[in-house]
Amino acid sequence: MNNNHIMIKSILLYSILSINSFQSSACLFKRFSYTVHVVNNLPQNTDPLVVHCASRDNDLGYHNLTTKQDFHFHFCIMIKSTLFFCHLWWGNKTKAFDVYNARWTLDKCVDHSCYWEARSDGIYFSGSWPPEPLAKVYDWE
Repeated sequence: MNNNHIMIKSILLYSILSINSFQSSACLFKRFSYTVHVVNNLPQNTDPLVVHCASRDNDLGYHNLTTKQDFHFHFCIMIKSTLFFCHLWWGNKTKAFDVYNARWTLDKCVDHSCYWEARSDGIYFSGSWPPEPLAKVYDWE
C-alpha cells in the first residue's frame, strides 16, 4: 500500500471521527447539521411551557417558555444513532416524544429543521423552516 492510500484512509477516518465528536458544536459537513425548535404557542396569561430535552449524551436542561418563546438547539447527527427527545409540561398536561431520531425511515426534517409547537389542543410538527404546514401529531396526556 503506498503513502497516498494511507493518507486518504487517514483523512477519511479523521473525518468520520470528527463528525461523531461534533455532536453539539459545528458540523464538519452542513448536511449533517440539524436544528430542533420547540415553541410555546399556548394562550396568553396561562402557565408557562416547561421543556426538558436530552439525548443519550447531552442533557439540555429545563426551560420555562412564555407564549411565543422558542427554545432551539443545533446538533450534528451520527448516522442511524442520533436521538433527541423532549418532555413538555403545561399545567397538569404533559407529553414526552422524540424530536429527532436518525432511525426515522423517512427524514421528517426535510430541510434539517424539526419544528415542534405546543398548542392548547396538542403538539404540532413541521419538518421545514419556516414551519409550513403544521400538522397535529400528539394530544396532551
